[in-house]
Formats: sequence, C-alpha cells, structure tokens
Amino acid sequence: MSRFEACHLRRGRIFGIPFGFLLSAVCFSLLLLPSPALCASWEPIGPDGGSFIFSVTNPADANEVTAITTSPSPSYVWRSTDAGTTWRKIGEIPNFYIPDVTAFDFSTLYAISSSRCYRSTDGGATWTESRLPTNAGWAYYVCVDPTDSNKVYAAGYLYVSSEQRERMAFFKSTDGGQSWSTSSWFSFDYFSPTDMAISKSNPNVIYVTGYKAVGSYSYGALLKSSDGGNSWTDISDSVDSERYNIFYAVAVDPTDADKVYVGGSYFYRTVRTPRGTDVSWTRSPAPLFIYTIGIDPVEPSRIYTGGYESIGISTDYGQSWTLRPNCIKSAAMHVQAALANPSTVYISTYAGLYKSPDSGATWASAHWGLRAAMISALAVSPSKLLIQSNDYLMAHNRARNRDADSDWGYVVTPESCGVVCDILINPDNPDTVLILEGYG
Repeated sequence: MSRFEACHLRRGRIFGIPFGFLLSAVCFSLLLLPSPALCASWEPIGPDGGSFIFSVTNPADANEVTAITTSPSPSYVWRSTDAGTTWRKIGEIPNFYIPDVTAFDFSTLYAISSSRCYRSTDGGATWTESRLPTNAGWAYYVCVDPTDSNKVYAAGYLYVSSEQRERMAFFKSTDGGQSWSTSSWFSFDYFSPTDMAISKSNPNVIYVTGYKAVGSYSYGALLKSSDGGNSWTDISDSVDSERYNIFYAVAVDPTDADKVYVGGSYFYRTVRTPRGTDVSWTRSPAPLFIYTIGIDPVEPSRIYTGGYESIGISTDYGQSWTLRPNCIKSAAMHVQAALANPSTVYISTYAGLYKSPDSGATWASAHWGLRAAMISALAVSPSKLLIQSNDYLMAHNRARNRDADSDWGYVVTPESCGVVCDILINPDNPDTVLILEGYG
C-alpha cells in the first residue's frame, strides 16, 4: 500500500470515495449474488467419519442403526437403513459436548451434558431440553430403567467448597427427565466418574465406576445402589485396593444382576461362592486397556471390550480372550451388538464408526458418506493434503485424484504424540513433515 493510499484510509476515504459508503456498497452487492455463486468453487472432498459416541440398532431390524456424533457443535444424529453403507442426518442435539447417551428403545433416547438433559421420543429427530438442579453438581453419565422409560438416572460429581472435597453426585427423574431430584454421596479428595450401568433383570441395581483420590493416592472407584439410587455403597475395596488403578467401564449381564464386569487396566468379573448365594471378584490381565464393555444381548457369555485401536472378545464370560488388534482407529467409546442379529456389532470411536458382521472376527469402517469429522490442522503441498481429523493425521493424494473424497489414508504418528494442533510441509521436500503437538 502506498503512503497516499494509507493516508486516505486513515481519513476514512479511498481515492476520494468515503470508505463506509464503499464498504456498504460492496456488502450490498454481495448480498445480491445468489449463494451458489459465492461457493461455486467449493465442494466437499472429505474425509468421512467423525467423533462417534453412541449407536443403537432397531430391535426388529439389524440393518437400521442410529448413530450420534459430537463436536463440533451441534451434535448430529444419523440414520442408516442398510447397516452403515449409507447415511442421512435426521436430527441434532443443540450442544457440542455430549459425553453420554442411552436408549430405552429405538425411539426413546436420552443424552446428558453437564447441567442439561436431552430427550427424544422419535428416534433422535427432535429433542427436548431440561435443566438439572443448580448447585447440585454436574452429570456426565446417564442410564434409563429398562422397564420404565420415564425413570432416568445420571451420575457425576459435586465439589463441596466448604469441605474442599468432591462427592459422587446422583440425579434421578421419574417423569422422563423433565424434573430431577439430587443427592451426593461419599467424600473424596478427588472423584471422577467414568461409566454407569443398570441391571436389566433388576433395575434397582445401579453401578457407577470412576477413580477417587484419598490422601496422596488414587484408587479405582466402584459404587453400587441396590434400591434405585436411594442409597449407595462404596464396594471398591472388594474389587481391588491396589493404588493407581482406574475402573473405567462397567456392564451388567442382562439376564443376571449378580454377573458384573469392570474394566480398565485389568478385567474384573464376579463369581459366585460354592454355596451360590454370595459373589466375589476375580481379577485377570485385560486384553487391552478397556474403555467400554458390551454384552451380547442373546448370548451373554460373549463379551466385547473396546480399547485403543483394538477389540477384545470373550465367549466364556470373560475368562479367556481373543484380541483383534489394529481393527479400529482411535479409542472405542461404545460397543453394541444388534438385538435382531447379534453377530452384527458396532463400535463407536473418536475416528469413526466400525462394524463387524461376524461377531467381531473382522471389522470394517461403516461411516462412509457421513461427514462430521473435526479438522483442527491443515497443510498443503502440490502433491498432498495433510489434515488432523479427530484423533488422527490423514493424507490426501492430490496428484493422483484432486477431487476424490475416498482417496484418504491414515498417516503414522509417534505413539507418544497427543493432539496435533499444527502441520508444516517442507516446500523443498514435501516428504518432510513437521507436526506440533498441542497436548498429550
């Protein structure tokens, strides 16, 4: 810019024309243009996928599946009628942060987010919002009574400033999430919930897992209610009292409230005593660090555990395992076997939705055509396009097919690398790439 132009800009004019008038004229001209003209040179080329947190299949048709992605805002609800081959968006939850979703059936869904609860009675197409009581804590996990869709429970934590300690916060609704009662339990130096489960055969039995700090040490936390949340017992020490363990996931056998599974660094399961009246816990090495547990609804001896890039499968109630490594991308968030066809299993991950048609023996991505990926970094060279999408670094070969949305591949990143927040490609040597780690 010349000094002459700069001088006129400072005075609010460009070549004798008032700057405000010029700006208004330009903006008005742009408004007159049809919207396609503004974006005529843009078209989506992928990648497909997104941060999947939940899926549920139609109990009458295993090919009909609903999936929910979260971040960026809002959270989207997708529907497939061909077992994940094609998708269409059917609704959205007006919140980008949805840590947990539960389903009473294929129509009635609940989503929880800190101080809000969302309910859908039309399969996720529309949602109603309610607020949890103020100053009662924050909720991060939700479950619904399998016999009564109006009974909803949520778990989180409450910081008690007068004690400078944290408690487990429990929320209960008997009118479909419209109003809530609250209570808080126990007192820890620190508490963080990680999962929640309810017994299908005895809905009064509810479990919450997490980890707690007592003094300078942290432990796995397993909290149990046998009366629908009216009272709670800390049974952590009966499972494991080893320091620094985390109880990350919990699941209850749908046919037996006394068969309970807890996962994390180890896999824990209950066993009956010889008399058959009491239960105790056994600990075994986990096939992987367990983030989620799913149980076959027809053959409950078959259990699925999801970890980072791998799936563990047991056919004998968790006594032995088969590991399927490198079959998914990113960390598993939710696993579900279809009731209408239990050999069809879906895994929700931060990097997409994956499906197995053969009870976990083989896995393939089931999110093509579903564009909900979050891109946090991008770099371009004449031959390639690199992006950080969700949890993974991906590359697009521009030289081979400039517009193909399917020509994406995952790029190997260092194992210790956290979230990539910036990417640089050497202009003199496109094979040399620098990545900046944000945190990890």
